[in-house]
Amino acid sequence: MKNRKISKLLALGLTFALGVGMSTAFAASSVVPATTRVTVDGQAVSVDAYNINNGNNYFSLRDFASNLDVGLTWDAATDTAAIDTTAHYKPDETQLITGNWAPATRARIQAVIDENANQGKYVVFDFDNTSVIFDVQEALLMYQIENLVFAIEPGEMAAVLETGIPDLNLSMGVSLDGKAITPATLVADLVSDYTWIYNNYEGMNGSHDLDYIHASNEYQDFEAKLRFMYNNLGDYFDHAVSYPWVTYLFTGMTPAEVQELATASHQYWAAYGRYASETLTSPLELPGETGIVSTSYTTGLTFTDELLDLYHTLMANGIDVYIVSASPIDTILAANACMGYGVPEENVFAMRNKLGADGRYINEYNYDWGGEGMYAQTQGEGKSTIITNFIAPQYNGAGPLMVFGDSSGDWNMMTDWMESGDTVLGVIFNRYRSTSDPIWQGSTEAAAAIGDPDARFVLQGRDENTGELRPSEYSILLGSTQEVLVRPAS
Repeated sequence: MKNRKISKLLALGLTFALGVGMSTAFAASSVVPATTRVTVDGQAVSVDAYNINNGNNYFSLRDFASNLDVGLTWDAATDTAAIDTTAHYKPDETQLITGNWAPATRARIQAVIDENANQGKYVVFDFDNTSVIFDVQEALLMYQIENLVFAIEPGEMAAVLETGIPDLNLSMGVSLDGKAITPATLVADLVSDYTWIYNNYEGMNGSHDLDYIHASNEYQDFEAKLRFMYNNLGDYFDHAVSYPWVTYLFTGMTPAEVQELATASHQYWAAYGRYASETLTSPLELPGETGIVSTSYTTGLTFTDELLDLYHTLMANGIDVYIVSASPIDTILAANACMGYGVPEENVFAMRNKLGADGRYINEYNYDWGGEGMYAQTQGEGKSTIITNFIAPQYNGAGPLMVFGDSSGDWNMMTDWMESGDTVLGVIFNRYRSTSDPIWQGSTEAAAAIGDPDARFVLQGRDENTGELRPSEYSILLGSTQEVLVRPAS
């Protein structure tokens, strides 16, 4: 759309001046204000325009960039202006772009930034469904499965899949063909599938290409049941089981290898261009011990301009930025680097596994990173523990100025320092969470305080069908066209 607008303007034969003062050549000419009417999408806009006696009209490029919301840079050394139609107009590095922010949400965030700039304070971001639309690790799981990037020997796979599951015989429902599902039945089927894949795929120990493997019942069973297992561990046990469990699939890989894999996944899903819920069903021909199962996943990721700009605007104002995420550390470090968030590596905290003597990951969470027993799992209360143990001590024990999150896993760190006055704002990315999710309380308060200059919580809407923020507190959920704000109390 932006490229189309620029092309239409240039096709009119208009001449642009940067708008930083008329050149000496112009000064020697007859210059009078022009009366040319300019519209953008049918709406009249105000731009500085001049008629020069050489027969040209000159318009301020800054005015056009502002009205079209496109990036504009000026290099004084080379006397060069550049238009970037993929970026937003940003005349001041200390101010947020307008973008698709809900106006009241943007105004409240900017006010907190302005009031606390260069005062030695910090903010904390969740990552999945906050700093990015959708979940980078869940997307990476599908990318890893589809590309079969594993460094686990078949004989080791059962132990990896069983790690951290407190009851392997817990009922996880009934399969589509009437069999009882347990973690143990899933592990048995997955090990059988993986062994066949390992012995046949050319990227492991076989001779067949990926297309051949993808067409097999064993691969389709592996894909569906591995995703099914991940999706259901959190429901039947707890996220304290499922979040670290998915990281154990990196067993045998180095941190550099995981970051390379994650970078490829982020770039693939960011370019995917389609946001949808896809269903996986295991093949009828291979029921195994578990039976036939069906599960789903979401396609696509958006690393939004608004959040990238927010990170950099905070830093431009001398406010330190931290990420505390329930995804694996290498997944977040890869996103931070390849998508341009620019957070120092030492300011990123996420799930960490132990490394073996050979520098490769083992299937064990590293609770001792940074000090014995100090490194909690980075979800829920553990996020506050990470702040207390690693971040707050750098700021005389103070909590974060603002916290950005989307769900129950962020509620503790969003509220634990509010009573003390350290945290003045919780920014909630609106996923229309259920009334059982603690963040529903903050969402309800935010909905009642839209436009309040002293609001403790604000909401930011998004459209999950297009992978964009919305200029509203209301969201549109995946597969729906209806705007939603907060669920009614049950």
